[in-house]
Amino acid sequence: MSSAELGIATGSRGDYDWFSTDLFELNDLLQKCPQAFIGKFIAVTSWDSGFLSLTADQERAGWRSKNGIAYSPRIESVEDLSCGGFDEWLLSTSSLDLGEPWSGNVFEAPLGPGHFCALVNFGYFGLHNPELEALITIFWRQIDWVRPESYVADGNAFLTFVT
Repeated sequence: MSSAELGIATGSRGDYDWFSTDLFELNDLLQKCPQAFIGKFIAVTSWDSGFLSLTADQERAGWRSKNGIAYSPRIESVEDLSCGGFDEWLLSTSSLDLGEPWSGNVFEAPLGPGHFCALVNFGYFGLHNPELEALITIFWRQIDWVRPESYVADGNAFLTFVT
């Protein structure tokens, strides 16, 4: 399925429902569904294709960075959040510690607690894309051990939201 044909694709796996779309981006989701983010803690595994460098204001507000992953305090307003494109966030009702990001070959990554692979930077990553089944398998294995409330990725062509 090409991005021109996508619109919105939906599915489910276990306790999670998901959608992928090329109709809007993360900023749109923040504005249209702020309740998905308010009261949550966010782990930012990718921001603008890399690590989120925290500003002094973010640090004063309680954000912290560990091993290149940025962790928010409890979100009180979506106005406090910024998107860079190629963003990947995990949301939870309690703070997360994802360990270390994996920077080598994703297919050689030690999948499990303590290691996390950001997948948003793989072109056309989306749960609807059967050509990326190997990456989708890695994605669900990570979701199984992290158990976030939600996951959001705003990549090359699709916004993916899992909850």
